[in-house]
Amino acid sequence: MTAAPLSGTDYSPLLRTDFTDEVAWQALLDEIDTDWLTVMHDPAHEGLSVPDLLALVLEGSAYPALVVADGETFSSKERTLLLVDVQEQPGRTFRAAVPDAFDSVLGNLAIRNQTFDDCLDSGSLGDDGVYRLSSHHRQALVELQGPRGKQEFMEGTGQSPGPGTQRV
Repeated sequence: MTAAPLSGTDYSPLLRTDFTDEVAWQALLDEIDTDWLTVMHDPAHEGLSVPDLLALVLEGSAYPALVVADGETFSSKERTLLLVDVQEQPGRTFRAAVPDAFDSVLGNLAIRNQTFDDCLDSGSLGDDGVYRLSSHHRQALVELQGPRGKQEFMEGTGQSPGPGTQRV
């Protein structure tokens, strides 16, 4: 099966490249904020490498990164999503911890508050290449949300206050 070029969306595509665990896929979707994503679970993407996925990106695409749910996402103890740079230096990657840092990283990339370079140079990448929020970053997010955000964060929702995590 041949994968078609990615749709002309302004939101980063979340590409599922591992189809071995449907329950884990649904749990991942429930755990992340999809407001900044275009979710794509096309079996034609199964097993595609980073260069294969980059080849599907339409010229002039506005989104800053591809987000990949791959075998490592579903097999590791700490679920991480692979982010692939498509703007600055296409093909560079790092992983973002779910739910710890993913929503914050993608939101900041989407609104151009941070660049891929900023993420790589932030000091938030562990030796394992996984982006995790620092305690300083967590505190800043809590302060931005005010007392309600602090209460939700302290209740252990597992999500940092940010886009899509506010409750009305």
